[in-house]
Amino acid sequence: MSITRIAPPKTETPVPARISPIKTKSTQRPPCADGPDDWDMDAGNPDSWRTAVGTCERCPLLAQCEQMVQALIERGDGPRAMIWAGVAYDNSGSVIENLDRHRTAPIDHKRPMQIIRNGPRQLRTTPALTAPRRHIVLGRPLKPTGTDAL
Repeated sequence: MSITRIAPPKTETPVPARISPIKTKSTQRPPCADGPDDWDMDAGNPDSWRTAVGTCERCPLLAQCEQMVQALIERGDGPRAMIWAGVAYDNSGSVIENLDRHRTAPIDHKRPMQIIRNGPRQLRTTPALTAPRRHIVLGRPLKPTGTDAL
């Protein structure tokens, strides 16, 4: 049995492929996206935190990051236990002035992860369930209070 292959006809000029540009929010990627553990105040040591703060100060996206932090603080969802926009925050959201004096919480007592939403909150489409009506029985019937009009 023999197999024959037919080669496609050759064109003299190759047709360039058309690629449509995809629009993204930002063409730059912040350095904290590559190693987010370096910006975590529950992990690391003062030297790694100082390196992270220095990296933030040289970041081209620092102004955008500072605006986002201010918006989150005004909303009540400020950063906790992390370095954000070159500022270190402890577990309560207070600014850490001296990185050498900050102590990390033990791994066993880490706070639960907090999800920060940057967009608007979704509205509830269904009403909340009402609590069932309850009556207390003390051995004799209660006198009507006049609130049973429901």
